[in-house]
Amino acid sequence: MNFSFSGRHMEIGEALTNRANGACIALADKYGVDFLDLCIVMKKNNYLFDCDITAKTNTGNSYHASNSANDPNVCFDATLQKIDLQMRKKKKNSRGAAKESGKIVINSYDNSLEEENAPLIVAEVLQDLPLISVSDAANLLHEQKRVLVFENISNRAVNVVYKRDDGNIGWIDYKNPYEIE
Repeated sequence: MNFSFSGRHMEIGEALTNRANGACIALADKYGVDFLDLCIVMKKNNYLFDCDITAKTNTGNSYHASNSANDPNVCFDATLQKIDLQMRKKKKNSRGAAKESGKIVINSYDNSLEEENAPLIVAEVLQDLPLISVSDAANLLHEQKRVLVFENISNRAVNVVYKRDDGNIGWIDYKNPYEIE
């Protein structure tokens, strides 16, 4: 996680920085994501403190929230609650969309097999591609499924990792032939 906490017109203490880092890690764990970039800026504005939080997760989602308060700790907590609310709404919406369009069964299978032996074609709709490295994808593959489609963090290309029949992990790295170098 690329974590930065900076102050404008004020000094940020180590206690507030450590508290913010721990709270952000707890928030990421709560929603099962990793923050790739997390930028917190605290500003002194007359008698108020302004806090801006910008976060990008490994699922490709970005979040931004701002808040003002007369205490820096209260200001940070309220801003982080706004990020929490955004993440909760995003998770709820993605769960609802997955229920509606998670799998689509296509009943027409045109081949020479008899109707009763014809396999169903099941299309799985991906809502969000996780933005992760190949090694993280291989680790997720062991935990979750036989195939994982993801956006490679190094080149932003769609990649696939899968479990091979020989027990190894296969990796498909797609190179767009139309991409201008």
